[in-house]
Amino acid sequence: MTSRRSARLLAKAASPILTPKASKVLKKPVTKKPVVRVAAVVLSTKVPAVDAGVTHATLADPGMMEAAILYLKSADPKLGQIIDQTTDECSMSLPRDDDNETSFVSLCKSVIFQQLAGNAARAILLRFLKRYGTLTDTSKAPLLTDDSSELQLTDFEFPTAQQVIAMDVEEMKAVGLGQRKAEYLQAVAEQFNSGALSEKMLLGMSDENVSRTLVSIRGIGQWTCDMFLMFHLKRPNILPTGDLAVRKAMCHHFKVPFGKKTPTHEQMVEMAQAWEPYRSVATWYMWRLAGTITQKTT
Repeated sequence: MTSRRSARLLAKAASPILTPKASKVLKKPVTKKPVVRVAAVVLSTKVPAVDAGVTHATLADPGMMEAAILYLKSADPKLGQIIDQTTDECSMSLPRDDDNETSFVSLCKSVIFQQLAGNAARAILLRFLKRYGTLTDTSKAPLLTDDSSELQLTDFEFPTAQQVIAMDVEEMKAVGLGQRKAEYLQAVAEQFNSGALSEKMLLGMSDENVSRTLVSIRGIGQWTCDMFLMFHLKRPNILPTGDLAVRKAMCHHFKVPFGKKTPTHEQMVEMAQAWEPYRSVATWYMWRLAGTITQKTT
């Protein structure tokens, strides 16, 4: 099921004591795989590569989540213990998201939430929607002038791409968005409004092509792509190697040292070989594990 290398990593993960030999896990050279990490400024004018006739599996497919859990518990017994001890059901969705929202809306919300605590980001998003969104129930319109109203994010429809492009950046800053975030939102909107991107295109792309396409939009980095792939497109085999909590949790899980520059992307990919093709689900449990551990940086 896994390579010999993965088997040795899982054997170390099952050991209750961190031995000196465990640190050698990160020293063996690994084969580097190309990865898109740095955001460019302008999206290519070429039409994104869509896998014609290919339907990509998602964790929303019937039985997929159950199959992933069973597979991971068998492939990594120590992860199986974490799964059994976790009371929350694995759900590849974020509190801010609506399962019916479009890729455009999901990406815009990701931009708004970048580098902010959840409550602060939700407050800014709500002010943005009160200023620019459309109420789904017009009888609640009088509440728009009440700062302490009971209006929720779900009470609004997000502005269209065309509407976002037409917004004044200075006015966008008045609801709590920074200059750059306002510009990033408009950069995303321009791609969807021009037809350079569409829901159908993104659904038809491989994970690699989604990443390659999105990171070329100003303001979209690899971590945002990974979150989009996992929680919006619900792709099953995403490993966000740039996520600090996941890096720490994987080092704890596999009993290898954590440092400022380690583990590298390549080392994390190697450690997670046993989890393929369900790395997204394993990552969800690593986030749960991260909440229970304390790691020192070396």
